[in-house]
Amino acid sequence: MRGGRYLVIILIMGLSISILAGQELNQLSIVGKATRATGEIVPGDKLDANKNQAALVSFITDLDVDMDFRPWNGAVGKITNPAMGRWNVYVSPGERAIDVHAEGFKPLKVVLSSFGINNIKSGEVYHMELTGEKKAEQIPIMISSNQSGADVFVDGELLGTTQNKMLTESVKKGERVIRITKDGFAALSITEDVSVNNNSFNFKLVPAMPAVVKITSDPEGATVTIDGNMKLGVTPLESFYDAGTYAIRVEKESYDTINEQITIIEPETEKHYKLTDIGATLTVKTHDNATVKFKGESYKGGVSNKKVAPQVLEIEVTMPKAETLKCVITLKPKTEETIEMYPEVQTGVIQVMCIPTDAEIELTGDAGEYYTSTGRKTFTDVPVGKYELIVSADGYKTHKEEFRLGADETIAKQITLEEGSDVPEGMVFVKGGTFQMGCSSGNDDEKPVHSVTVSDFNIGKYEVTQGEYEAVMGSNPAKNYGIGDNYPVYYVTWYDAVEYCNKLSDKEGLDRCYSGSGINIKCDFNANGYSLPTEAEWEYAAKGGSKSKGYKYAGGNDLKQVAWYSNPSGSKTHSAGGKQANELGIFDMSGNVYEWCWDRYGDYSSDRQNNPRGSSSGSSRVFRGGSWSGSASYCRIANRSGYLPGDSSNTLGFRLARSSK
Repeated sequence: MRGGRYLVIILIMGLSISILAGQELNQLSIVGKATRATGEIVPGDKLDANKNQAALVSFITDLDVDMDFRPWNGAVGKITNPAMGRWNVYVSPGERAIDVHAEGFKPLKVVLSSFGINNIKSGEVYHMELTGEKKAEQIPIMISSNQSGADVFVDGELLGTTQNKMLTESVKKGERVIRITKDGFAALSITEDVSVNNNSFNFKLVPAMPAVVKITSDPEGATVTIDGNMKLGVTPLESFYDAGTYAIRVEKESYDTINEQITIIEPETEKHYKLTDIGATLTVKTHDNATVKFKGESYKGGVSNKKVAPQVLEIEVTMPKAETLKCVITLKPKTEETIEMYPEVQTGVIQVMCIPTDAEIELTGDAGEYYTSTGRKTFTDVPVGKYELIVSADGYKTHKEEFRLGADETIAKQITLEEGSDVPEGMVFVKGGTFQMGCSSGNDDEKPVHSVTVSDFNIGKYEVTQGEYEAVMGSNPAKNYGIGDNYPVYYVTWYDAVEYCNKLSDKEGLDRCYSGSGINIKCDFNANGYSLPTEAEWEYAAKGGSKSKGYKYAGGNDLKQVAWYSNPSGSKTHSAGGKQANELGIFDMSGNVYEWCWDRYGDYSSDRQNNPRGSSSGSSRVFRGGSWSGSASYCRIANRSGYLPGDSSNTLGFRLARSSK
């Protein structure tokens, strides 16, 4: 037996010597591209042999070994190591390559242009991330146990199974977590520093029974991992785990990680861990509208006293219309770091002079800048970018234009407003607002009454007439129920009304609102052309908008004064505008002919809505307003109905709407 034991020792020694002899040097590498650090500067005393200010290439590394850096044109001054994981190499302008030497690694030739540094200039600072893959030394180990058929794991990976109560294999040198398991027995786990002098380990397995494990920590919220890679939970926690001895790890960001062993015994094991705060405190000062970014998080207006785990941290500060700033800092345990990063914005000057001199000036930038004045103003220190200028005055048409301001540019605008109105001819401006849509005492489809807000818009003062329709479409579909250029058009489908809107927009050089065909027609509500009103716009306008007096019908409570309907109509349509207008000066929104709206016909929602555009499904389109053949009930403002978009009627026409933007 003794001779056999000596033979095993001789074999292990021979294997160890052969592994050491054949070991290769490790390989260095650069991660990604170099990063320009615009927020850092090169000291003025760093001059090369030609008295030119040096440039700086800063290597950020996770390697804790001695290093040497050799620029091909020679280093400017000494290679410095100002902080953990950072080496500063000052080079001459135009430097092309740097040789990197590190203990235990093959030398690496770093050609700067291969990593995005082309013709480096005086005063420039670049960061390069340097790393290396270490080939760990392999050590033969012997595992013995009181059980055959036990599985042995090293760092969570299966190494092998004991045969005749023994397993011989090789593992990486260094601290390893060794675990042995067998069904019906409590797993055992140890953490050992494996070396040629510590490579034989004995385990005595005992029958397993789960125990209650209670783990708390100060502070709470620490992650507990047991037996290598088994996450037990987050403190405070209670769980079951087989009795035995295991490696345990308790960790929380900005606190020192605890690595030790825990012995779990039946029936209950309770442990408390006190974590040591090693976090750094970071403050980044910048402009209120700048954004600080690091570790995938963003902070508007800077960072104040934020706890951060010790690390080499790259910080980026962005701001609209300013060059992005970047810097890399080393946060050491239990330190406070304050840095200032203020991006510079390029600016120009905008001068605006107006006639009349009391005109209101509004200047809006593409990044949210907003300036106002009256008549005459020089706006200084205006950030570069795209701007919209709006000049308006009562009794004049509003002037709008867009332009782009460059750095150090002065733009002068002399605006003479044209007398007139912004409201298109034949239309009425409706100031947006919030109203209660529907009627609690009306038909089921008028319920529930709900709050709706609409934006400003323009709507036709009259229903579209037969003369207007024929001038655009080339024919008049109306017949038998009132004929004349000033009579409302009828016998038009919803599709006809949409086509009329687009053709009229084309005729006046406006952008079309509608695209597509059939059931796939879509509306661009931001276009400046003509459209059908939405159902909400129609009801808001019929009620009188912000001037509403709460009438039942559009314009009053005496229907005969405001509408042509079944009783006085004489069974036909009548000339547009023949009855009393409503509070906004709009005619015939009750009676004469029903009017198509944009929306699909569907049920109301009780939710508060902003600029609703109807149901998302349904085959019918809404029409509103009552007609010459309908009773008084159909002429109520809240009354609503639906009709297939391809159908037409002798009682159905339409009214135009248009954006006020």
